[in-house]
Amino acid sequence: MGLLSQNQSTYYNSNNSDNYGDYQFTSLADIISGFMVAYVGESKLISKVSRTDVQFHGMRAIQEFSYDIFRSVKSQEIEVPNTLRMILPQDYVNYVKLTTSGSDGVKRNLYPTGKTSNPFSIEQSADGDYSFTNSSNNQDYRKLEITCPGSDSINDGDHISLGFVSSSGVKKLIHFIFDTNQDSNWRSSQSHPANTNYEPKFFIDLYPVSMTADAVGGLLAEQINDSSYFTAVNNNGVVSVTFNQILENYADTSYSKSGDGSDNSDMPIQITNIGGTVSNVNLKEQDESNTWSNYKSHKPIDLRGDHYESQNFIVDNTGNRYGLDPQHAHDNGTFYIDYSKGFIHFGSNLAGKTIVLDYISDGLGTAEEMVVHKFAEEAVYKWIAYGIISSRSNMPEYIVQRFKKERFAEARKAKIRLSNIKIEEFTQVLKGLSKPIK
Repeated sequence: MGLLSQNQSTYYNSNNSDNYGDYQFTSLADIISGFMVAYVGESKLISKVSRTDVQFHGMRAIQEFSYDIFRSVKSQEIEVPNTLRMILPQDYVNYVKLTTSGSDGVKRNLYPTGKTSNPFSIEQSADGDYSFTNSSNNQDYRKLEITCPGSDSINDGDHISLGFVSSSGVKKLIHFIFDTNQDSNWRSSQSHPANTNYEPKFFIDLYPVSMTADAVGGLLAEQINDSSYFTAVNNNGVVSVTFNQILENYADTSYSKSGDGSDNSDMPIQITNIGGTVSNVNLKEQDESNTWSNYKSHKPIDLRGDHYESQNFIVDNTGNRYGLDPQHAHDNGTFYIDYSKGFIHFGSNLAGKTIVLDYISDGLGTAEEMVVHKFAEEAVYKWIAYGIISSRSNMPEYIVQRFKKERFAEARKAKIRLSNIKIEEFTQVLKGLSKPIK
């Protein structure tokens, strides 16, 4: 919907050139408001819908239309540095084309090469053995074994304390306290961690009957797992505990046991440190792969000239070349994209050259991008309507199919409109095709 918010003098005398021509677009907020007015309400097919749902489907429409309907091509220009690499744009989705811009300002296409890449290059010793990252990067993932007795051997108030790091980075303890007497006043009257500090605590109830070591271990493992800071597995009363967090410089105080609220070496539960650290050892990557190093240092040959035959390309029985491959018949340069690291790599002959990257985004990078061309406004309305109707239960299938067809038809119409075909320009091209080639 059109609504001029400024007069002509303000528009033409404005110093903000970003606003020129913006009348051709409608903001997503206006699309949402228009949809709520025209498509939602009493006696309408969509009687009620949240604005959030409409916004979701509107943003999805902008995403999908940005790929092949909207004029959403963005561009970046750089001068290729000595590293022969270009960082992919922040909002990059796919490239349209890469070109080199000469001194005449004319853009010449670069072609991707499928004959090379930038693989993970493993650093090796002279005899070919693989190298690994420095094992000094050990990280303390402590592992314990807790051996439990039967419940008859455990005193009321015995407890185990395990270390953890809070979300604010503070080192604390979680207490797992055994309750054996079913005394309603016990948890507030005894001098155990429940009463002496405010750190997290879990209670293991060992009543009203005697329990085996396996049963005690099962209850303890269940409480330890519930804390979410550890992973515990019980095996016949032996509970294996792995700390889920890195506890660097926390080894001496990451676990302890106490009886009746005080240190007690006679406490029947035994804790054994069976691990402590896990080495962060991985394959070591060399600074630069040989494939990439050779590619960027290689000087490409102009395959349009007389050097073509010398490179063992196709020749006939008289020595003449034939079957010239168009992707190689140029000296503009080549590139390939390393998606895992987010770089575009160029050949050596492009060092210092001006490169223009034309690419597409999803149209949702910034709030200013979330606009719809007026040629596609109705298509976005139909997309939102279909998205809402198709996701509702008990909606007749013929209604869903009707909106699906309308969505398709409007999208096709928008694509034709935005293709910007001018009949006079098209006629001029056809006239050129009628000329005989001599």
